[in-house]
Amino acid sequence: TAWNIYGGQWFTNSVFHGDQHAPEGSEQKIAYSEGNAAFSHGGQARSVLQLISALAIITLLLKRWLRPRLVYAPCIFVGGIASLLAAFAVGHSGAFAMVCMT
Repeated sequence: TAWNIYGGQWFTNSVFHGDQHAPEGSEQKIAYSEGNAAFSHGGQARSVLQLISALAIITLLLKRWLRPRLVYAPCIFVGGIASLLAAFAVGHSGAFAMVCMT
């Protein structure tokens, strides 16, 4: 998906200040590798969280405890806040970038 292409580029270039065309062993090449590793770890954490949240949403909707809009609205709100934080507050913090990604 587009997120994988641009998200990986954001991690490696913007958050970690890496450069894939830098010479081997240089600081920028190492930072690029660390950015790729952080993006992979964040993607795995995101997948686990999505599985858990999907099961929780399905359970809530099947039990009919809440109306669907009361389930989905907080999800959209939290996603919007995470996107704003990723765009304006992450800076060069790899850990915070992974939290926003997850």
